[in-house]
Amino acid sequence: MTVQPDPRPEPRPQPLPADPASRSRALWGGGGLIAALTVGAGAFFYTHNTATPLAPAVAPPSQNVPAVPAAQTAAVQLSMLPPAKAPAALAKSGFSPADRARILAAVKDGKMRLVEMPVLDASGAVGQTIDVTVSGLTQRVILNGRFQHLIIPIVEAGQILIAPVSIPHAPALIVGALTALGPEALPALTTLDQRVLLNVIVQ
Repeated sequence: MTVQPDPRPEPRPQPLPADPASRSRALWGGGGLIAALTVGAGAFFYTHNTATPLAPAVAPPSQNVPAVPAAQTAAVQLSMLPPAKAPAALAKSGFSPADRARILAAVKDGKMRLVEMPVLDASGAVGQTIDVTVSGLTQRVILNGRFQHLIIPIVEAGQILIAPVSIPHAPALIVGALTALGPEALPALTTLDQRVLLNVIVQ
């Protein structure tokens, strides 16, 4: 007996399923391209960035530039001496004869005024030395516990710089000044590199 084969339709060609390995390679290839483009773009903007890079707020000072001492400031009102008393007052000042002549000529021309600012060491100690500078003219004063008359040439308003010459005694050197408003204690000096800057108003 002969068996007849079961007639079945011939299989039609079907699209083969994508190979997982090839699909993975395609995805990695696309991802690698995107990554390469991203890195390239980042490198471009990094090397071509026109923004100013962040820098420290304060540049370190140069080693060759000496530090400028900070000045403590105060304000004082001083009384003007009558021009008629200028020669006698200058004769008792610490200025050189040449400086006295220049100051007196400026006072007579009305370009400068003389004020009096008696000073002392508020602690009562004797021997502390200070320099008092105004308008480029400096007087050296040795302080004690009593007011010493200090004659200062100045315009209507100006500044007086007081600097210690001797090392301030402990705990601090406090210069007392007799102003138009009465005795006044100036800012304390504790080291040689400190200064007191007085803003002066002449009455």
